[in-house]
Amino acid sequence: MPSVSEMHTHLRARVMMLGASLLLSMGCERVVDITVPTMATRLVVSGRLELVRGSSNGAPSGRQVITLTTTAPYFQPAGPPPARGAEVRVTDSRGVVTLFREQANAPGVYVTDSLIPVLNRRYTLRVRWNNDTYEGSDSLLPVAPIDSFYFRERTGLFAPPDVAREPGPRATIDFRDPPGVENYYVWDQFVDGQRLVEADTAFRFRPMERDAFFNGALVRGFQPYSGIVLRSGQTVRIRHMSLSEQGYRFYLTLNNASMSDGSPFSVPPASLRGNVSNLTRPAEPALGYFLTAEVDERMGKVP
Repeated sequence: MPSVSEMHTHLRARVMMLGASLLLSMGCERVVDITVPTMATRLVVSGRLELVRGSSNGAPSGRQVITLTTTAPYFQPAGPPPARGAEVRVTDSRGVVTLFREQANAPGVYVTDSLIPVLNRRYTLRVRWNNDTYEGSDSLLPVAPIDSFYFRERTGLFAPPDVAREPGPRATIDFRDPPGVENYYVWDQFVDGQRLVEADTAFRFRPMERDAFFNGALVRGFQPYSGIVLRSGQTVRIRHMSLSEQGYRFYLTLNNASMSDGSPFSVPPASLRGNVSNLTRPAEPALGYFLTAEVDERMGKVP
């Protein structure tokens, strides 16, 4: 029979071997194959008819673009597949029909050069693709024109402290909201030709607003992208756009979804449903959105 000391030595050896085995198992990488269910292919619509105004643009352009793609498997490395061979047309509330042609060098991109939208008309997109017919509508509402476009330091009371303290000019506009009617706005900003949406952690979504708190007022010193500090010599273009109420609600839901980061304090994600229905199979609507917008844009170089 082994001695007590021999038993203790043997026991310690076994404990050390067990610990080493546990450490090795914890340090190993295990490859797990995840099976993601394959869903039926859905049409995705990205289309916005624009009536563009602004001192630098001259007469409004009739060029309009509607992009059609499809959903793809989650782990597919390439971009979304184009929806080729669709029949695309837009009809206004007066019955005027405009056909869109697919570009030979850009599959899934449908273009016309002959549609200048008219304010206060309703426009209906109709797409025929893969034996299904899709339809979506939106109304073109006027946008309050920009009175002034200039550059100045950060203004306003609601900027995060780290953004407010950062020196440097921001793109700034003045405009007067029309009284007595509800208006909805969304803004884009381009810096040296690049569209900027995400300025910093405090501005993670596209700026948009309704006029509930400034109906009929003169809005001065407004900086849609106040988190973007500009540098001397940069060329900046601001696009100040109108939205219908349904377009505003779509963007609002999209913003809320982008703010849902999984933390206990994030905004709960809402169902993001577009306005393009499937007339052939109503249970399978298209994804994306079709909307119209009047655009007042200004361009300038940072002094």
